[in-house]
This record gives sequence, C-alpha cells and structure tokens, in this order.
Amino acid sequence: MGGTKIFVLNKILVFKIGGSVLTDKKRSSLEVRVGVLRGIARNIKELIDEGYRFILVHGVGSIGHLLVAKYELHKGIKGKEKLIRLTETQNRVNEIIRSRVLRVLEENGIPAVLFLPSSTIYQENGRIKEFYYRPVQRFFDLGFVPIFSGDMVADTNNDLGLTICSGDQIAFELAKVFNAKTIIFGVDVNGIYDRDPVLPGARLIKRLSLRDAREILEKVGKGANIDVSGGMRGKLREALLHPSFFENGGEVWIFNALRENMLLKVIKGETEIFTRIAG
Repeated sequence: MGGTKIFVLNKILVFKIGGSVLTDKKRSSLEVRVGVLRGIARNIKELIDEGYRFILVHGVGSIGHLLVAKYELHKGIKGKEKLIRLTETQNRVNEIIRSRVLRVLEENGIPAVLFLPSSTIYQENGRIKEFYYRPVQRFFDLGFVPIFSGDMVADTNNDLGLTICSGDQIAFELAKVFNAKTIIFGVDVNGIYDRDPVLPGARLIKRLSLRDAREILEKVGKGANIDVSGGMRGKLREALLHPSFFENGGEVWIFNALRENMLLKVIKGETEIFTRIAG
C-alpha cells in the first residue's frame, strides 16, 4: 500500500464482525449473509495459521435489534410479559445468528467457543461493572478462539433489571483483559466519513486521533433506524470512554467487511481503505 506501512503491535486481535455485515439491518430480513461470513472465516483461519490470535465478537444484526426494539427490552425488564419476550429474543438470536456463526467457523477449522455476556458480565446502568473472565482466559490459553456477541445482561439498576451490553463495549473490555493492542471493527462501509457516505462528496477519514473523534462525533450517522446500540456513533463513544487503551498504544481499525478479503488486506498492510483511530 502507499504511504506508511502499518504493523499490528502484537498478534492478539479483538475482531468484531458487525451485525450490519452478518445481516442487512436496513431490511426486516432474518437471513444471514453466509457467503460473507464464510469469506471472513477463511481470512481468520489464514491469519491464525500465520500466528495471530483472535478474540471474536459479533453483532446480532436485524434479528436481535428488531426484537429488542419491538418489545422495548432496552427500556428494562418489568413484568412477566417481558420475561417471555426476552426468552424469545435470546432463542431467535441463538438459532439464527450465534449457531450459524459458530458452524461456519467450525467448518473452516477455527476452534471457536461461545461465551454469553449474560453469563459473564454484570453491569451498572448499562456499563460493565464486573467481567468474569478467568474461564475465558483459560480457554484462550489452551488455543481456543473465544467468541462473544451483544446481549442483555444483569444490571445493578433495579428499575431496569437487565440492560444491553453492546459488542462494541465488550470489544474494549476484551482488549483490556487480553492485552490486545488492536481492536478491529468489520462494518458495512469503508470506515468513518466526514458525512453520510451515501451523500456526494463524502470523504473517508483514514486517520483519527481521539481529539478528532470527539470533534466529529456529532457528525457521524447513527446507522440504520433499528440499530439500538448506536452504530458508528457507538464505536466512537466507546473509543472516547477508553482513553487508557489508546494511551497504552492501542489502536482501533474500522473497515468494510463486505468487501472480499479485506481483513487480510488490512492486517497485512495491503490497503489504505479503512479508518485508523490512534491516540
């Protein structure tokens, strides 16, 4: 690639496959983009064979967001009706998204093990308070690829009971636990733009500092209407909430995972078509 070659600071990568990649969140479809997922899995396997270690996170796409929004689960779990609605939501996400992701990874020789945030994370007003990571660490040390996804988790707030724990927040928590210096977000656009990327003249911002991120935060679109986790705006907010990650040399890379072999190209420095956030 032209310009300065980028090197991964260590070979431990936290990689989040966005829900907008796994499904089309602009539609009410419950279909998973299996072909895209298989291509990403092949890239992950090739990088694992080259010595990289992955901790994976994936979004729940239209399946999770549609049901959470429909039943207003993000407003709290109150009454018996909400209990069965959350059960329904969890079951559909397990059946349609989580199981499919795990199967495709398995088919490509990736020893991925699922960890549910609802079983490992405790929140306070929607922010992670406790993360029971030791079993995850043990699996990772043995050579497995831990995989998480966005979830509804227990919260100390009695008025809510449960709150959403987004995959973006989980990614930063995992980076801290595993001392990963690179968090990679695979999304459905090339990165962060100076305006809505569908508008004429929209410019991809290839390099951002935290100060830049703060200044443009309000200019970044919220993503699809049903994305209750905040889309690109949520990623920038998470970055701003974790300044120590960047102070310790961490970087966030955001690229278009719908484009073929982009994970490989980004990691190997073969493309500049992505956004890099560094302190």
